Amino acid sequence: MSTADLRIVLDDHWRRLEATPLSEGQAVLTSALPVQTAQGPLLAAMDGTGLRHLLVPLKSRQRVSAGLVSASLRISERPLEDEESYGRFADVACTRRELDDVFTGLCGDVLVALEADGERPYRTARAVVERWKQLFSSSPRALTTEQVVGLFGELFVLTRLLQEDPGAVRHWVGPNGERHDFTDGKHALEVKSSITVSERRVFQVHGLDQLEAPAGGDLLLAWHRFESHPGGSTLGELVARAMELCDDEAALLSKLASVGYRLSDDEHRNGPRLSLVEDRWYCVDDRFPRLTTGSVFSGEVPAGVLDVRYTVDLAGARSEPLDAAVVTTMLRLLGETT
Repeated sequence: MSTADLRIVLDDHWRRLEATPLSEGQAVLTSALPVQTAQGPLLAAMDGTGLRHLLVPLKSRQRVSAGLVSASLRISERPLEDEESYGRFADVACTRRELDDVFTGLCGDVLVALEADGERPYRTARAVVERWKQLFSSSPRALTTEQVVGLFGELFVLTRLLQEDPGAVRHWVGPNGERHDFTDGKHALEVKSSITVSERRVFQVHGLDQLEAPAGGDLLLAWHRFESHPGGSTLGELVARAMELCDDEAALLSKLASVGYRLSDDEHRNGPRLSLVEDRWYCVDDRFPRLTTGSVFSGEVPAGVLDVRYTVDLAGARSEPLDAAVVTTMLRLLGETT
């Protein structure tokens, strides 16, 4: 089953456990999941406080180094015993209910990995947990309006790429601090977005290399104008759409966390609804209005110059925007070199 299918299975098991009262003396309620390993099935579990757990069976002499993996994610060893059997499990638990959705994604990835190879369940599960752990770290910072609009634009482009390639999240490198928002090393894409009511098509550029193409490659620029509209999308809805399309949910959520977005934040689910009213795409070449290191300095940037910011007005572009068919063709090139 896919991660999306297994998320549904997990949520169903936890909902049924939540509706079942604990018996006297029980620490957790458990339910066998449809994934078998060499040591037995995985179990969904819930404790008396409503926290969700995933129990991964251990080998007879295997030990778990108990403790917090990150601020809200814990692994410990849990023995389970009834009248007929005794077993030991690695207990993976999320300690914050508002992160239940993220925890379900983590557990879904564990189940997918163990469906593929269930010989060493704890080792495999621990490796998946390590990929996800930063999503359970400290609370995110609040996004500014400018950051929300910028993220809207990048997610619009990302979902378009994911429709062609479910693995395209690997090309979204802006959250990693790279100079372009999307790249495969040869083809690059920069996204600029606005929510201003002005008719001017302007945007800010940060640095002299942001509008430089990769060495031996090319650069596209996508400019979006959004407006507040009740029929538009919330940031949470765009993220949900991207999650449906992508094949690496952990990577997507990790990149979102890097820019201050958490799946559990109500402000993103219930935040402003924005509608795309205009988008223009350009090949960034010598006809495009820009500053580069070569156009400003004959050699290296002088010592002491730490940052360069400037404003581009698309009215100064000497080339016309690309038509939709050309944009589609160029977007399909992204990733073909990898």
